[in-house]
Amino acid sequence: MARTNMDGKPIRRVLEWLLNRDLTDADMAAALDVHPSNYSRHKDDDGYPSFEELVTLGEHFHVSPRMLQIAFGLLDTDALILLDEAEMKQYLEQGGANHMEPTGAGGKKGRKIARLSPRADRPPL
Repeated sequence: MARTNMDGKPIRRVLEWLLNRDLTDADMAAALDVHPSNYSRHKDDDGYPSFEELVTLGEHFHVSPRMLQIAFGLLDTDALILLDEAEMKQYLEQGGANHMEPTGAGGKKGRKIARLSPRADRPPL
């Protein structure tokens, strides 16, 4: 089974979402500079897409290769700090926002806001 992103989507679906258009096997094969029949056999391999293939696909389709490598688990999520604003937007759009924990300054989890209740020792407003 081919490698998927954190949401279980294959590379073709992620690229289609980011590019807002359908991609054929021929499109993917052309981007990887391989014959379409070779791509069709290779697309279900365990190691697809590889680190290098993500670079090639990212450059061809003008999508951040680094973002793709993080999304597909080939770079640790610690590398998110290396993404610029446009790359981070792509990461969030392809499903990365579903896997981020909200944190405050210094990486600490945000505190829950206590419910405000009227105090007995104060007059109402």
